[in-house]
Parts: sequence; C-alpha cells; structure tokens
Amino acid sequence: MTQDAYRAQVNARAKQIIDYKAEQGGGGLWDAHVLLAKDQHHDHIVDIVKNGLNLRTDGPDGRPTGGPFQIFPCMALACRWPDKMPDDAMTIIKEFMTEGVLERGNTENHWLMYYVGNLLAAEMWPDLARTWNGLPPEAMRAEAMRWILGMINRTAVNGHHEYDSPQYHIEHMVPMIALADHAQDPHLRKQAERVLSLYVADMALEYFHGAWAGGHSREGYRENTWRYSGAIPILQFLFFGGEEFNSQVHIHGFGIPATTARYCPPALFAEMAWDRSTPHVVKKTKAPRTFYRCVEREARPVRKYTYMSPSFALGTTQTGLPGPMSGPIDLISWDLTWKGENQECKITCNHPYRSPDRFSAFLVGYPQNIGHQIGSDKPYLQWPDRLFGASPYEQMMQHEGTVIILYRIPEEDEAPYANMFLPRTIAWVERDGWIMGDTGVGAYIALRPIGAYEWTEIRETGSVRFLTNNPNQIDGWMLRIPDVHAGLIIEAVEASEIESFEMFCDRRTNAYLDIGGWPTQDRVVVDTLAGRRLELIYDGPHRVDGEILDYEAYPLYEAPGVDAPADGAGKMVFRRGEQEVNLDFKVDSSKPLIPMRVIG
Repeated sequence: MTQDAYRAQVNARAKQIIDYKAEQGGGGLWDAHVLLAKDQHHDHIVDIVKNGLNLRTDGPDGRPTGGPFQIFPCMALACRWPDKMPDDAMTIIKEFMTEGVLERGNTENHWLMYYVGNLLAAEMWPDLARTWNGLPPEAMRAEAMRWILGMINRTAVNGHHEYDSPQYHIEHMVPMIALADHAQDPHLRKQAERVLSLYVADMALEYFHGAWAGGHSREGYRENTWRYSGAIPILQFLFFGGEEFNSQVHIHGFGIPATTARYCPPALFAEMAWDRSTPHVVKKTKAPRTFYRCVEREARPVRKYTYMSPSFALGTTQTGLPGPMSGPIDLISWDLTWKGENQECKITCNHPYRSPDRFSAFLVGYPQNIGHQIGSDKPYLQWPDRLFGASPYEQMMQHEGTVIILYRIPEEDEAPYANMFLPRTIAWVERDGWIMGDTGVGAYIALRPIGAYEWTEIRETGSVRFLTNNPNQIDGWMLRIPDVHAGLIIEAVEASEIESFEMFCDRRTNAYLDIGGWPTQDRVVVDTLAGRRLELIYDGPHRVDGEILDYEAYPLYEAPGVDAPADGAGKMVFRRGEQEVNLDFKVDSSKPLIPMRVIG
C-alpha cells in the first residue's frame, strides 16, 4: 500500500469518527476539535473551555488550577485551531496556562502531557515576562524540551516505561502527535515522529482483531477480560482499520485530537497489524518498573514474549520485579486472546497481591494508611477476586503456544490463592486434571491447574460508559486455586493442525507432564503437542529442550521484518516488502539518560 493510499484511508476513518462525535456534541476539551473541524457550534467553544478550566485555588483571589488532563487538551485546541478559536476562549486558556497553579501528576503520561502543554504555551506566548510558575517562557520551554527529549531517548534505549497500556498508551501518542504537528523546534518534531513510530509499532506487533494481546504495564479498571480494553481502540481503528466503525468501541475523547491532526504513521504498520497468516514470535524489551522504597534491589528490564498465531495470541512477561513489596497495581503479566466479544475471548490469571506495602513502594503514602487511601478511591484494587495487578511471587515461561506459571505465595499473605478467568461461552471439558475447550474460531485450549481448584461465577455490573453494549464489567467463570503453591500450564494450538477436538484432548492428556517436583524440588516439566519440552525451575533457569532461555539477550524488538537490538544506540528498522521505516534517534551514549521519576 502506498503512503498516499493509506493516508486517504486514515482520513476516511477520521471523518467517520468526527462526523459521529460532532453529532453527539463534542462537549469537552478533548473532543471540541470535532466542532471546529466541522465549523459547528462555535458559540459553544467558549463554554466548553470555561467549563473545562473552571477549577480555582481556595480564597477570594483564587487562581485557575488544573493538571495534565487540562493542561494538554487546552493547548492542543489552541495550537490546532488558532484561526477558529474564539478570542474569549483563547483568553481563558492563556490565563490558565500563564497565571494558573498547574499540577504535574505522578505517572509518565501525566508528566508528558504536563510538559507538552507547557512547551506549546511557552512557544505561543514567548514574550511574556513570566509564566505561571514565575519563570520566563524560554526557561519553561527549555525544561519541557529537556524532559520530553530525555523521555524519547530513554524509550529508544530502554523501551517504553508505561509500556503497551490499552488505557494509557493513547495519552503518550496524542501529546506526541501534537508535538509532531506544532512544536517549533525541528529536532523535537522529528524525534516526536520517530517515537510515534515506536508507539504505533508496539500496537501493531501485538494487535489481534481489535485486542492488544499479551502483557501490559497498566490495564486497570477491571477491563482485562475484554476484547476492546481501555481507550486505545479509537487509535487502533484510526490507524489500522480492518473493522466496521462501531461508535460504542471506536469513540474515546482522548483520541479525538488525533483525528484532526496532520500526522499520519507509516503505512507498513497497518499491514503488520493485520497479517496473522503465519505463526510467529514477538519479543520486546521494556524499561524496568520504578520503586522508591520497600525493595532490596532495582527492578530488572521487562522482557515480553508473545506468540501470534492465525487463530489466537498468547503472551507472557518476565516482569523483573525485585521481590516482596513490589506489585505494580495495573500490570497484566499474561493473557490468551482469540477472536470474539468482550468476556468471550480472553483467559488470564493472577495472584491478587494485596499488601499495602505494594502501594507504598512507588506512591508517596505511608504503609500505615495508603491501603485505605487507595481503597477509598479505587476499591477494586483491593478486591479478592481481582484479575489484574502484579504479584512478586509469580514466575512464568513460554515457548510458542505453551506456558508454565508458578506461584510461591507466603502462608501469611492476605490472598493465599490464584484467580483465573474463563469465558462461560466455551463448553469446558475436564479430563485427568486438564480443562480443555474449543474456541469455535480455530483454536483449541488446554489448561492444567496445579493444585485443587474450585469453579465460581464472577459477574459485575458494567460502567455507564459501556452500558449499551456491555452490561457486565466482568461476566464469566472464575476458577480459584486456593493453594500457596498454585500453578497453571496453558497450551493453545491451531485446530487445523489436529484431526478433531477429541483427538486434541487425547493427545494433551497423554503427553508428558511432571508436576511431582513442585513445590518440593521447585520444578515443573511439560511436553508440548509439538514435541518440545519445557522446564521451569522457580528462582532458577527456564529451559526448552534442555537449553536455558537467555532473557538478557532479548533485543528491543524482535519480529518478522524487525531489526532493533538493545545495544543503547537507539537505532531500529521495520521492513515489510519494499517498505521500510529506518529510525535513528541519534542517542549520545556518553551522556546519562534522564532518570525515571514516575510511579511504576
């Protein structure tokens, strides 16, 4: 596909989104772009900006105040539509950005939105004596550029920190799109375009019919049993297409600025996203998680392994967590995905680690009260049936469509068990300790819980945002393994490779399995249906056919047509046919990378 043909397709999908959202009203800072794009309701823009920036500090002389979710979208509006924005709206934005009290936030996406908004404001009003924090605009611009360019370099060398997040990836992409379109500095614009290619590649390499397969740094809000999770589907539809427009899935305010932007990614990533004709492995290296205290060592780099097959995708993560007290709250370490609807096409499990120290390890609160603080704001982070969030006691390995997962949970832990989600739409068969099912869309699945298990229903009423087409936030079977030494073996295969589901069940139950060494000898061994032998030794080596897996040898990216070594140079190439995207971030390896100072 030529770049011009691809851009025409992206523009057509953008128009679908804009037309639908404009008809609904476009009533917030993020989605007011559609009204300006359609030349509709200009009289509403002032009210939208006024309502979006209406907070003030206490006292009779209170100043405007807000954080990243006001700072970036108001400046994105101002920069994209300088000739259409009403003067009164621009006056409100200028007062907010130059005289307000602005908060930076505590996550990577927060800091990015904060600095992008402040940089664009400093460039829009460069002649002011000072900005909101008392510094001249040039000082604010220099600090913002230092952090943004440092973040880009760090991503090019270590991998993205807030990696592969269905909820928050969009909050990295859209600010970078604004920089690519509007930043005055040519080098910054080019670096933003380069890192956007990495962000789009991250989506494309693990894209599976609308789902983002495998492990994620942050997939919260109890949506990790969904096919379409988080805010990212709007950008997946915009840049990859391949599906009919669905307003219940492909609309999200955070993505609206991208639909009116001039930026368009390279066409080859859309082709990569939809080519699942040949099974292949995707490997990624991502930045270590960040912890401030409560841990005895630094985290190691994250290593991801995702097997993309025509009928399913199975991905796992070597999280690199530094032991007890480390348990990032939104992290998803693995999942199995196939084509289907929400609640009907995902399997995942976790140990719902609940120690308050896990919050105190990377948030400012103290262990004595942070559990209550977090629980009052986001109670689902403490629920015993939680299916997301990292555990320091989980270890796993994978080869193609087979995974071994083991837990060694302390006896005194608040949650001495593992939870697993299974769709209720599959007719599960239990035989000789295995639970097996036919997805009905080309894949057979086998699960072998290690430890006694119990079936229970899990159902939770959905959020208003998705009430129309998804009345239940979670709806399926929860299989609980109430054992501090819980474990699980998963194997997924293409149904076309085996004569029948019955034959699959026979072969899987008869294949070699040794769980007698767990937990006393720290090991589990299993043969795959393809004849490979996997051995996981807890706190020890992972072997395939006797060969130790070397996670330290992972590149930044490995996939068909991708060359991206993790050598610190910040160079990578993505190829497909005659198309090529060659990225060189021109990282100066003699200079230290900017430190990560956001939560894990």
